[in-house]
Amino acid sequence: MMDNHIWHLISRKLSGEASLEELRELQQLLNDDPEMAYKAELYTGFFEHPPLQQRGGEQKAASWGRLQSKLAEAFPENSGNNIIPDEPAQPVSAVYKKWIAIAASLVLITVTCIYFLQHDKQEKQLAGTATNTNEMNTMPGTRSKTVLPDGTVVWLNSDSRITYNADFGQTQREVTLTGEAFFDVAHNAEVPMTVHAKNVNIRVKGTAFNVRSYPESRQVETSLIRGAVELTTNADPERKILLKPNEKIVVDVPEPDSIIAAAGISKKAPVRVSTTANKNLYHIEQLKESRFNIIPEISWVQNRLVFDNEVFAEVISKMEKWYNVKIILENNALAVKSFSGAFEKEDITTALQALQLINDFHFEIKDRTVYIK
Repeated sequence: MMDNHIWHLISRKLSGEASLEELRELQQLLNDDPEMAYKAELYTGFFEHPPLQQRGGEQKAASWGRLQSKLAEAFPENSGNNIIPDEPAQPVSAVYKKWIAIAASLVLITVTCIYFLQHDKQEKQLAGTATNTNEMNTMPGTRSKTVLPDGTVVWLNSDSRITYNADFGQTQREVTLTGEAFFDVAHNAEVPMTVHAKNVNIRVKGTAFNVRSYPESRQVETSLIRGAVELTTNADPERKILLKPNEKIVVDVPEPDSIIAAAGISKKAPVRVSTTANKNLYHIEQLKESRFNIIPEISWVQNRLVFDNEVFAEVISKMEKWYNVKIILENNALAVKSFSGAFEKEDITTALQALQLINDFHFEIKDRTVYIK
């Protein structure tokens, strides 16, 4: 399935249809898979600089024959048609025999990719018709910036997704967020914008704010930088909470006991639990610049990972998304220890070595999993 996805991205790149996010994703996937990168290089080279000499011979005929058989299996409705015409055998030099076999397989790959592209396009069209929404997302370890139809600028943090109505900005502005995003909302008093994060609804007219709402978290955090926002919850829609600039509101979301389970921390570790079944608990605090001269809640927008006096459980959650790794905490006593740090271009090893200077621990990295002892 991953190979199909990579060929899908390669086809979009060669056709000129790939977005910047898709190009970045493709590059990352090829960096992680040298064998696939070699195949992609061969394919791209053949696509951009095909051999000019006429080729033929028994090997060519056999290759085309195999290709026809594979295409007939993939597209049975065309099995009665002569998809690839036979050509008379011609002498062929040894230097091109390898290219013939490669060409046959690459043509099959191309046809397959075109099929997947068309199938994917049809699915998206059907989905768009059915739900009347658009979607944007980021892969783990990546961040992106986009502009919505009304001029609102959205930064998406790692492993995040937003969906919004297809006619966004005309009669309504509805956005649903999973993950973390920073919104710089275009002012429109007649059509307010609402961001839905779990069971929290954030209503704005024109402002700049950050929302953090990852699936594994039992809280929704909203940090207001400029303007004003009004929050309500599905559990208590009549209660309106107004937020002022440089304030952050943290709303508890009742969910099963799985807070920080993604970090591999035992359930015996201290956790904060909302005891109100029908109404959400919340608290408001002031946003403050950290010792690193930046507000930690929005530092990621400037491509910096910053945490100031945060417990290790939260630090682990942020580092997993930032570096696209899995962190297993085998020493639960560290979960409530406080850590501070600011990282920009440092890799995961350098970052962990810096944190060791604050609280003593040992770590081991195997593939993309980090074990902290």
